[in-house]
Amino acid sequence: MIGDGKLEIRIFRSEDMTIVLQLANMYAAFDGTTSEADLVVSRFFPNGFWIAEDSGRVVGVAFGYFKDVPGEVLTRWGASKVGEITLVVVDANHRNKGIGTALLHRVLEELKKAGADRVILHCPAEAIEAKRLYDKLGFNTRAYHMTKRL
Repeated sequence: MIGDGKLEIRIFRSEDMTIVLQLANMYAAFDGTTSEADLVVSRFFPNGFWIAEDSGRVVGVAFGYFKDVPGEVLTRWGASKVGEITLVVVDANHRNKGIGTALLHRVLEELKKAGADRVILHCPAEAIEAKRLYDKLGFNTRAYHMTKRL
């Protein structure tokens, strides 16, 4: 429980899928619509899928899993097992209350317990609040994904 005791961070349940997709598409859609098929990989690492619930209402979600990374890249990164955070979203009315931080901590903890020694994520340039959160949690910018209209 966080804050006033009404907020709970818990593992994802299948009945959460509809609201998770609504939140993802409302606040975290980047290059396209998120569908249930995009989250099917959660079946392979269910401990990486966490929900923030406030008084019984889902207000946030974070999801991570293990990324298949070629051996050469693992060597270059000095890593043996890589997790990837693919979704972090908190309803706009519930931001700046520590929910995103709590969700990310939980996913990172589960990835580490399962053997991850490196975690990656992608953040759209316009997601300034999210970038600020990732910086606060110790993520480093490693690359820029750029685009140009012709």
